[in-house]
Amino acid sequence: MTEFMKDCLKSIGVVVVYVFVVLSIMYASVSRGDLYGSSASFLLMDTHGMSLSYLSSNVDDAWRKRMEDSLLANGDSHIYLYSQNEADDVGNVSPQPNWEARINHLNSRGLRPVMWLMADDSPSLAALPLSKHKSHNAEIVRRFDSSVDGYVIGLEVDEYWTAAQTNEMILDLKKHTNKPIGVHLTPSTPLSYVTHADVLYLQTGFGLSQEQFREKVKATLSATSKPVIVSEYHLNSASLEAKALGDIACQLGAVGTGNGRNVTPCGQRETIAKKKWYKKYEKEMVGAGVALATLYVVSRYSLPLTVTATEETYRIGLRKPIGNHTVGIDYGNQRSMLLYSVRF
Repeated sequence: MTEFMKDCLKSIGVVVVYVFVVLSIMYASVSRGDLYGSSASFLLMDTHGMSLSYLSSNVDDAWRKRMEDSLLANGDSHIYLYSQNEADDVGNVSPQPNWEARINHLNSRGLRPVMWLMADDSPSLAALPLSKHKSHNAEIVRRFDSSVDGYVIGLEVDEYWTAAQTNEMILDLKKHTNKPIGVHLTPSTPLSYVTHADVLYLQTGFGLSQEQFREKVKATLSATSKPVIVSEYHLNSASLEAKALGDIACQLGAVGTGNGRNVTPCGQRETIAKKKWYKKYEKEMVGAGVALATLYVVSRYSLPLTVTATEETYRIGLRKPIGNHTVGIDYGNQRSMLLYSVRF
């Protein structure tokens, strides 16, 4: 009975480890969110206000539902959210225990969050030492990093921090996340603010003609090698004027928009058509299964095991002498075979 129980435990262990390997492969194959090609409509001032208010305690679920529906109707893939704010036009925003549920809900509706970590027009927050903001950012990353597509260090950050302070905040945030970190500035702010950022969220200013807008975007794209999301150019993202400007931004080389557009192509990265995960990782799964089965057989029946591997090849071999006969198997990524030999 003792040997039987040991065999059962070994078998269960092999199955558990193999399932873990397969699930890890499946997880690795799931496409991750991407800001390239992103579309948001964070300003809907003619109707609902700003999507940045979504996590505010001053709005209710009915307002949130209307905002979600409007963004989806506008063709958006992403939603911009504040993680802290005290300005009246947005409402009070400070981290709450129910935010995980709210952000999971947004993802379930197909709106990927981008977290904006600091607000303008919030003097009490701006007066806090950078250490307080670093702690806030680290906690936001700890709670939500797997559920958001990126971060913006602050809206119109040049109104309350210097370029040196902004870059210090970006570098600190990069200790906690690999997600893209953006900077949003007032129009005509020096690009020294973007030195360590991954993305520039461009504000062009309002009331520009299409030609003026075109020149502003072209000038910015030529002045930086950073990816540019043209994020703020109209107060009503659902308007025909806003969408026309968004289309121009995409045509010029922006990798996303924040105030609406019509076109779908907008700086998306080229991707190779993906195989189904079980086809893509077929060899790895077979190899993992054979390796685990081999470990079990070796431990159960005390069979001699040989393993050879290089950077490009691997081989697992088993041999079992039975009288003057030897049987075995070789498995590898180059070839597999059954073996039999007899001694006279």
